Amino acid sequence: MSNSPLGLFAYPWDIIDEGEDAVIDAVKRAGLNTLFVTVNYHSGMFFLPHNPNRKIYFPEPGALYFEPSAWHKNHYFSSPVSKLTSNWNSFWSSLANKCQSNNITLGAWMLGLHNSGIGNQHKDLATYNAWNDPITHTLCPFNETVCDYLNNVARDVTKLGVFNKVLIESIEYLPVRHGHHHEVIGVDFPSDIDFLLSLNFSKQCLKHLNNKGIDGKSISNWVKSVCNDFFISAQNHKEMKWNDLEKCIDGEFNEYLKVRENSITKLTKSVISEFRQDKSIMVGLIDFGPLYPLGPNGRKWQNGVNLDSVLSIVDEIHPTYYFADLEINKSKHSIYTSIIDNQKPIIPAVRSILPQTPDAKSLLDQLNMLALESSGYNFYNYSFMNFETLDWIKEAVNSFPASKVL
Repeated sequence: MSNSPLGLFAYPWDIIDEGEDAVIDAVKRAGLNTLFVTVNYHSGMFFLPHNPNRKIYFPEPGALYFEPSAWHKNHYFSSPVSKLTSNWNSFWSSLANKCQSNNITLGAWMLGLHNSGIGNQHKDLATYNAWNDPITHTLCPFNETVCDYLNNVARDVTKLGVFNKVLIESIEYLPVRHGHHHEVIGVDFPSDIDFLLSLNFSKQCLKHLNNKGIDGKSISNWVKSVCNDFFISAQNHKEMKWNDLEKCIDGEFNEYLKVRENSITKLTKSVISEFRQDKSIMVGLIDFGPLYPLGPNGRKWQNGVNLDSVLSIVDEIHPTYYFADLEINKSKHSIYTSIIDNQKPIIPAVRSILPQTPDAKSLLDQLNMLALESSGYNFYNYSFMNFETLDWIKEAVNSFPASKVL
């Protein structure tokens, strides 16, 4: 088995429904050495091809997959504790022992601001666009209650004492296009409009801007004006790139972007500081930046993540190239590796399900493209793939091993 970190994403219901041995055997069958299991999740409708108990599963919205400590009883919102088992402490302890006896690294996969389960129940915790519409799939990082929730989750996950690694996902602002329940967006718009539509102007955000001497209402009105003008007369719109956006409103918009970005950086650092209480835990960041249409602004993405601020505090970076077109993935990977510039190990998350991976050859092609600049791979997601995909993964990992050593 390779010494490179080679991970398989899975969910607690996989282990509970199929058994620890079955999931451990899947990791081994794929030639991998790490299992990442989510400790909290948002929502979805999932088809589970090999699950013996169910074929369609709707996860409990916003659920925790561990026993929270005392903070949970007195918190403003009590995110539900999953009912998949009545003893989460035993679940994690047993799984950790099973992984250890099989020389498999156990990793926690933690979700951040992406949480429609909480956002739909508590709209005051969500982000709000320039029209004051709640965007319930994204919680607001300016909201102290939201930050307190994520810090407590991280603290409890650390105190479980069973994880060798943690992957943090979605401490970021999500795009307006999200694949929400019955989402209908019947018109097209360019990347700058897409970005402006996603911007946050919650009450907490506006208060923070005001404290910095920035007129948030004026900026939100400008956003509305630009977007409304586009939808009235798209042919007259001149698409803006990063250098154009930063100059808007005499540079005031760029000041807004800095405050927005800092909200993500501050929360990311706070969450990671909780994990660092256990010196043995390695921390990785799942980076969705390559998916965003505006592309990089130096080392910054439109989701508010600034790699200059967070690379120094993580051990690994896990980019996502979730495009079905291999040539697009090649371009994204080339750009990404130049941005990281060997500062941290790159361990791409490979979506080994449809539409990105319809067959064994497509997976071979992806790893062939990634191998030279990657220090490992993670594969998404055991829950959704056929068993034969495990054999495709093993063949691809053996044919194109990750070869970057930092």
